[in-house]
Amino acid sequence: MKNGMIFPFKTTWRARLDLDYLDETSARKIAARGERNTMRKVDQADPSAIGKSLKQFADYASKETIGQVHAGGFLHHLIVVNPNGTRTAPAALSNTERKKRITEEWFAHIRKWQTKAKNPVIQHRLIFTMSTPFHDKLVAAGLNPDTVLQGTLRKMMRQFQERFHPGDSIGYAYGIHHDTDHLHIHVALCPRTKKGAYVGCSKSRTRTSGNRNQIEYLMTCFKRENRLWEQRLSDPLKLQEALGKRLDSDSQTIVPKITAKQSEALKHDQSLYAMRLRYGYQSILNLEAALQKKRQANRASLILRRVPKLLGRRRSPALRTVEKAAGVIEKTSIREMQKQLFLMKQTYRADHRIYCQHYGFPDNNQSNTYAYRGTQSQSQGARQSF
Repeated sequence: MKNGMIFPFKTTWRARLDLDYLDETSARKIAARGERNTMRKVDQADPSAIGKSLKQFADYASKETIGQVHAGGFLHHLIVVNPNGTRTAPAALSNTERKKRITEEWFAHIRKWQTKAKNPVIQHRLIFTMSTPFHDKLVAAGLNPDTVLQGTLRKMMRQFQERFHPGDSIGYAYGIHHDTDHLHIHVALCPRTKKGAYVGCSKSRTRTSGNRNQIEYLMTCFKRENRLWEQRLSDPLKLQEALGKRLDSDSQTIVPKITAKQSEALKHDQSLYAMRLRYGYQSILNLEAALQKKRQANRASLILRRVPKLLGRRRSPALRTVEKAAGVIEKTSIREMQKQLFLMKQTYRADHRIYCQHYGFPDNNQSNTYAYRGTQSQSQGARQSF
């Protein structure tokens, strides 16, 4: 795909580890946006302005994706360990706590390996960018650009690790940014692998230096990934079939949102079209909330199961068997809810598309509402069925 995902920028830092740069809501990034937009005479320095430049951002982004800093590779496994020996999933940690743990583990790790360099490398910075045409194709296909870019980043990091550090593990932190016209990810790459090997990000290779061109390899990986996405998006039926087989299909797909004004206008429309649209949208919101509660309850249950072990108490084999069976049942229930949510989103998207065709309101996040539609203009369309 000519305008797909690209890897345009890389720098090496020897001064500090600036994880606030990965957080698009941090004071560091807010100040940077303010300086950048002063020249454009646009005030986007406040967090509420994030995403306004990105087309169709409000159709899929949520508070869970804005400003979050994530850990990958061996760092992901280090930050889950609590001081008392218990473990907490990164998703259950606050963003501030995640950044704190990543920083502490980052420096604790690189201090293990001695170096003769006066100014040792602290981090490599990478930026993965998604082009606007590709972003819009994903949205049109009902795919979440955030999850696609995040999944591609993880895939690229795995391929980078397998190519240059086989049998080892790299560590990195990243944050998705929506504060420009192009969706992108900022990545901080740890300069040491889990086993202590130096992680390079060279742009050139010469006979004398012995450097390997890691950047060229990453670009090759992105070109290959772009070709794969071109094939997927060229056949919508196969794409939806493949999505249905994924465990995270519910988070991979998006649906057009209904604003408060649009919802109010739909309440005055008693046609079958409007009722299905209202019911389908509300059902999705309800199931998403129920799924979130079930996941939280499952995490709490896992924590409670570890309490007796921390207190030095052994549970009976029968009790352990019952708890294990309950855990399997809970996971199965969550997966069934995910499948149901995916199917509901697919049905809603189809209903929304038909409604747009019949009544002409936009299929994107524009400011138009449905209030202009009168009952007299509904008569012909209301007689047609789905």
